[in-house]
Amino acid sequence: MKLRYTVLVWMTVFALILSACGGGAPATDVPATDAPAAGEGGVLKIGWLGEPDTLNPAYAFLSEAYTIFDLIYSPLVTEDASGNYVGALAEEWSASEDSLTWTFTLKDGLKWHNGEDVAAEQVAWTINAVMVDPDGWAALSGYVGGFSEVTAPDEKTVQIVTEYPIANMEYRLSFLYAVYPPDFESFTTPEDLQNFPNDQPIGTGMFKVNNFDKDAGVLILDANKDFVNGAPFIDQVIYQKFDSADAMIQALKVGDIEVLSDVPASAFETVKGFNGVTAVSIDGRSFDELIINSVSEDNDPAPTGNPALKDPAVRLALETAINRQDVIDIVLQGLGSPGDTIVPPTLGGGFWHNPNLSVPEFNIEQANQILDVAGYVMGADGVREKDGMRLEFRLQFDADSSNYPRIADLLADWYNQIGVKATPEAVNADALIASTTAVGDYDLVIWGWGSDPDPDFILSIMLTDQFVPGGWSDSGYHNPEYDQLYLDQQAAVNKDERQKIIHEMQEMVYNDRPYIVLYYGKFLQAYRSDRFTGFIESSLGIDDDASLGQVKSVQ
Repeated sequence: MKLRYTVLVWMTVFALILSACGGGAPATDVPATDAPAAGEGGVLKIGWLGEPDTLNPAYAFLSEAYTIFDLIYSPLVTEDASGNYVGALAEEWSASEDSLTWTFTLKDGLKWHNGEDVAAEQVAWTINAVMVDPDGWAALSGYVGGFSEVTAPDEKTVQIVTEYPIANMEYRLSFLYAVYPPDFESFTTPEDLQNFPNDQPIGTGMFKVNNFDKDAGVLILDANKDFVNGAPFIDQVIYQKFDSADAMIQALKVGDIEVLSDVPASAFETVKGFNGVTAVSIDGRSFDELIINSVSEDNDPAPTGNPALKDPAVRLALETAINRQDVIDIVLQGLGSPGDTIVPPTLGGGFWHNPNLSVPEFNIEQANQILDVAGYVMGADGVREKDGMRLEFRLQFDADSSNYPRIADLLADWYNQIGVKATPEAVNADALIASTTAVGDYDLVIWGWGSDPDPDFILSIMLTDQFVPGGWSDSGYHNPEYDQLYLDQQAAVNKDERQKIIHEMQEMVYNDRPYIVLYYGKFLQAYRSDRFTGFIESSLGIDDDASLGQVKSVQ
């Protein structure tokens, strides 16, 4: 999901961090800690450059939030490290002969973090809440498309009836986390629900929230000793946000943290050389893109983007002037591959990715010719203009990323060579969400997505009805034909038929260019293998629940 893309200490000095360090102090300011003694569960300390935007699943956008949701909540089914769907809350499930009714039997011994037993009626409540209030539960509403009724015939059974056969039901359900109804059922408006921070969530997952101090950038999770599948071996996980990648990497090197959730590509080889550290590189499901403001002038509020960006010739020139391989070689140190479509080639082993798009090669001369033919005349200051529209754009990017500043500089230089002035600007993630989603107060934005294992979600970010508060669209792309194809692929039970539709959707979005996909990145992480063992290396990440449930301190 957005899936947009710290120096830690023991609890005895936690108060000192809060008072002296604020959020994400440099590693050298925090005392190092010893490895857990043999036989102890231990405290696993994880550093990252971002943090959850909220712990409320109804309105969470950032990938860090979903990392935490997977640890503290449980859906009916979940994806395991091998890419298979297994029971989380559900012990078993089946579909009717016509594939319109799905029946789930809950596991024995399910408990909420407050000690109460989990009832099927409570599990059904969350799914019904999303169906009844899709505006309030905007982040999850796409997963209930085609659902018509969800009931709990008894305390152990959840039944879902659909309007049409749904081929990817397990995938859909893996993101419909069961929340504790008393925490959510009192909200009467979408705004009230979305403004609820849920900083003390009650879930059913293998960890439970001890404390989330967003100002300090510290999130503490305790092991859930009553977890239905057995408690994790470690006692506690502490996440802390760092202000810089350099500080975070130094913290791993000196032992102040044990895990880097995201290693900058530029530092990967360095981290691989640290004593006692294992660096992990996995083909991921993510991509980074240049978002082009595609918001309709009829939108309320009206977009502030430069109207020249609506011109297909300008969009084509902007893509032709990008040297994707240079971005990969210079910024990612070769740890990536050139991008084209919004469906990464790792999904379904490449089955869903359309490899047949006509991607222009990098060519500054050709980009200039495109703009010449389109009537954009070079000005005395080196900036092109047509009918009073200067090709001068804001080039914003997520300030949490260590890669984006360099990418922005590269783009600005290439664009300068074709008479386009692009001014880089670092913006924090919350401000980017506020200026893009449902608003359109930007020109160009460098950002990224982490895709779900099924292409359904990543295709939904281009839907017209997702350009709303809480929706997933940040480009404002509007294409009724695309919207209908999205519904068609959801209803396509035949896999080959669905592939054909999804390939067509990718081609449509590529040619319209609300996004220019820059590259598909590697999933780069690292951990102190001299302190902890048992990490599962998969596309889910070494800090996924499947992995953390197996992690032990080194004996």
